[in-house]
Amino acid sequence: MRKALLLGLVVALILVSYLALESSAAPVSYERLVVRVSPLSDYSSVKSQVSSALAKVGGRVVSEIPEIRALVVLAPSTAQSQLSRLPGVLKVEADAPAKLHGEVQWNIYMVNAPSVWSAYSSYYGNAAYGYYSTVRVAVVDTGIDYNHPDLTGAVTWCVVSLNNGATFYKGTTLSRCADNNGHGTHVAGIIAARLNGAGVAGVAPKALLYAIKVLDASGSGYVSDIARGIIEATKGPDGTPGTSDDADVISMSLGSPYDSTTLHDAIRYAYSYGVVLVAAAGNEGASSPDYPAAYPEVLAVGAVDSNGNVPSWSNRYPDVVAPGVNILSTYPGGKYAYMSGTSMATPHVSAIAALIQALRLAAGKPKLSPDYVYYAIIVTARDLGSSGYDPLYGYGLVDAKAAVDYALYYL
Repeated sequence: MRKALLLGLVVALILVSYLALESSAAPVSYERLVVRVSPLSDYSSVKSQVSSALAKVGGRVVSEIPEIRALVVLAPSTAQSQLSRLPGVLKVEADAPAKLHGEVQWNIYMVNAPSVWSAYSSYYGNAAYGYYSTVRVAVVDTGIDYNHPDLTGAVTWCVVSLNNGATFYKGTTLSRCADNNGHGTHVAGIIAARLNGAGVAGVAPKALLYAIKVLDASGSGYVSDIARGIIEATKGPDGTPGTSDDADVISMSLGSPYDSTTLHDAIRYAYSYGVVLVAAAGNEGASSPDYPAAYPEVLAVGAVDSNGNVPSWSNRYPDVVAPGVNILSTYPGGKYAYMSGTSMATPHVSAIAALIQALRLAAGKPKLSPDYVYYAIIVTARDLGSSGYDPLYGYGLVDAKAAVDYALYYL
């Protein structure tokens, strides 16, 4: 032991001399390295040797992780190979820089979705990303570019209801429901853009979608078409409500300031079969949400920017808020685009509802009723603005992890 220690000191002195000689020859650049200590060596002794050697050349140990026998050091850029030869050093590697994954944008972090993925994926697999074989999110909008690289495999069925029902289709010929506007594809990406190392990622990046096309290329449509789209999504591909292929969540990034008994009856129909209904509060800066968000069966969503501020155009008195300003998401033709609106805030919340239902089922629990899903989302929202419910933020900014935790452990 004593001989080994003496040998180590000799080598350390040789290293110090070598480094000192190099350092005197020219200006030295420094880099961060991680020195890993061998499990067969005395950690404290090796740390002392490394510290002594570095001190001679202006380097130093900046931190350590003793649990994994790692020393983080600032050292001359030429020192890596010499440090690796110290007795007891297992290896020396660059302390590589890291940053947020490019495809996971700020808005996804703002609603705390990645925390759901990391906390639950090891227990419940793909359900942590919104996938369960019987869970579907219906996007009632302008259609979806199902061929987009970030939405490959996401869309499984579609409905077209346009021109007061004169144009109608339902089935798996997804080209019939292609998006010739862009809005629906953008919304779909916020929900379910795949976590594939490119582009962007959605809140529930393995969720399955129904494309319910009720708005035309101009982004316009009729209440009767929206109502029919809601009903068809509720019934699902088998045409029978109350079965496993029904939409579990209907996401509606659309609205009107005008009430309609036709639209409300369609909302009531879906709600009666346990469908979670989420809609945009609207972008007029009005004193109340648009319809269908204003209906009591629907969760109304307002917008905030990356600083948590409510834009002037987000309608007041929502239930909750979510990111809705300068949101990067999928766009037809394999493209990506920035868009703003309560339309962009809404799919964040729809995706959280999908995470709740998928993880409930994966955990062997029944799906929650719409009211309980709303409660889990509302009660865990981060209170912003005035304390408690307020006209700008409603109950607050949605928090996916807190909502899922509450749904799994308290409901």
